[in-house]
Amino acid sequence: MFAGALLALGVIFAPGGAALAAEIENGDPVYIGGREGYSGTGIFPIWSSGSQAGEPDYWAYCIEHDVSAKTGLQGTVGDVDSFLGSNYFADPAIPGKVRWVLAHSYPAVSLEELAAEAGVPVISRSDAIEATQYAIWRYTDLNFDAAWAWETPESEAAYWYLVNGANASPGLTPGELTVTASVTAPSAAQIAGTLVGPFVVNTNQATVALSVDPVVTVTDVDGNAIDVNTVADGQEIYLDLRGTTTTGSATVRVVADGAATGKVVSVPNTPGGTPSEADHAQTIILVAPGSATTTAEAAVTWAAVPVAVVPAIGTSLVDSADGDRVLAWNGGTVIDTVAYENLVPGTEYTLVGELMRKADGSSTGITGTTTFTPTSANGSVDVRFVVPEGFAGQTLVAFEWLFVGTDTLGEPVAAHTDIEDAAQTVVVDTTVPVAPVVPAAPSPSGGQHLAATGSPAPVALAAGALLSVLAGAALMIARRRSAEA
Repeated sequence: MFAGALLALGVIFAPGGAALAAEIENGDPVYIGGREGYSGTGIFPIWSSGSQAGEPDYWAYCIEHDVSAKTGLQGTVGDVDSFLGSNYFADPAIPGKVRWVLAHSYPAVSLEELAAEAGVPVISRSDAIEATQYAIWRYTDLNFDAAWAWETPESEAAYWYLVNGANASPGLTPGELTVTASVTAPSAAQIAGTLVGPFVVNTNQATVALSVDPVVTVTDVDGNAIDVNTVADGQEIYLDLRGTTTTGSATVRVVADGAATGKVVSVPNTPGGTPSEADHAQTIILVAPGSATTTAEAAVTWAAVPVAVVPAIGTSLVDSADGDRVLAWNGGTVIDTVAYENLVPGTEYTLVGELMRKADGSSTGITGTTTFTPTSANGSVDVRFVVPEGFAGQTLVAFEWLFVGTDTLGEPVAAHTDIEDAAQTVVVDTTVPVAPVVPAAPSPSGGQHLAATGSPAPVALAAGALLSVLAGAALMIARRRSAEA
């Protein structure tokens, strides 16, 4: 009997609830635990971490009946081409039959499902393992149906179900037993307050389930919530962070039912050794439990919503003639220098100003407008106002409004309308200029003084001058006559 050549078996634990099968690749090391089941047949628990810790990730059946098994050491995962043996499994037609058996037997299916397919009320775990192992050897080490030493009729019934099914099938390809699931995070920088994404899901299954840690609503590109339990291959999903303003991170996880089955494990005869065709222990083949899932994760971080930079303006109003804040009584030109902050360089803005009466806050109707395009976020620009005559004695205050573009009918992005701001205030003078008075010449020292009732001083002076002239003339005439005589 083939079973008599097998080693005694140990018992560890059976596959239980949902297992999270770690992804394994060709060349990965796996740890092989002690065999479980009947003494003549068994199944090996496999840990993909390379050491025995926690629940097994996979299980494995023997595909080399006549080679001694080794446990408690690491083997190396590979595809069918890595098989080191020389039995029928090396025939290209046989691996597909073995894969069919694996996919329809325990632990790929539950004991209840296997019993129902085999036409028996119930089947024990050891019976299911025995039936599966005999069915595999039927193809790897025999080319006929042997008279196996069945432990129970249920085991035999399950065996014939598996063999008949495999015979009727062309076999399964590696791709049909491979479960893939992946999720790719967005490559662009993400910001709170938006739909963060897209995350792209890929799988060879009909759908996968998706979860987010911490919990976040998952949407499509338009922000509509999606069913996270039926995410299809190629689907793009987003995290709804429209209600979030702070920085954060999240992990998106996809889960596909099932895991890779049909990988071959080459086993050395000594721990740490390298198996070869000439020197290797029993080769085994992996099967994932039906409760296993294949998972993938992708993490994302996002920045906080940028603090809004609000444009601001401040003004300084002066008389253009002399730079002070006093305007002539009959008006003139005033310049309001508007300092701005936090504007967008290269964007066109329009400043609209108006002079207001400080006394009652009413408008003077005097306005000024300047359209400009800043080259930097902060700077200044002038608004000119022409004040006509008629505002003498009034105090005028400049109000300014800043608009994006040239449309000044909408809401301004900044304004400065402080009626008490001295820096944007000028006073119009009330004084009308008068021509200067030329003072009178002073009286000579010792001169005549007019009586209180006399003529005004200028008349007296003129009369005196006239008398002097007449006296001089008389003197000249007298001298002329004397000379003639």
